[in-house]
Amino acid sequence: MNRFRTAFRRSRAERASLRQERAFQRALATAPDLESAHEIASMHARR
Repeated sequence: MNRFRTAFRRSRAERASLRQERAFQRALATAPDLESAHEIASMHARR
């Protein structure tokens, strides 16, 4: 049962990570100008 929980948590964490990455890509793609895109990218790099 413990292996199942570990695998479940890992897959859940992976999905959350992918969701965050997609949100970042969306924010970068919809940035109104190059300066905003650069700020978004630098915030992403700091995390």
